[in-house]
Amino acid sequence: EQEVEPLPSSLIPRPRGALSKPNHGGYTLRQVLNWNEKTYKCVQEGLHEVCEEYLDLRLTFPNQAPSAVVMFLNAARARFPVLNDYQDQWPAQDFAAMYLKNKVGADKAKLRV
Repeated sequence: EQEVEPLPSSLIPRPRGALSKPNHGGYTLRQVLNWNEKTYKCVQEGLHEVCEEYLDLRLTFPNQAPSAVVMFLNAARARFPVLNDYQDQWPAQDFAAMYLKNKVGADKAKLRV
């Protein structure tokens, strides 16, 4: 009996390493996506709006309710079909993770003042 190898996924996998840590074996979205500047900014700003609609802006991405993440990803895919080219829509998750990390950090900094 011959074993059939699964077809390779045509989806673009998430890069190895940590997001926004290019000097420590990680990557930046701008580098790995290789989109033109207009597309990058359009998707980035659009996903920030989707974050504000579906996610709790007081929490980082890993701490979001799973149901909220599903709604966020569905809305992100609907608004930006290019995300369907990426395994688990990882660029949307990464844009959201950075946005929320910065937002939560900025809000904490305001509280310290």
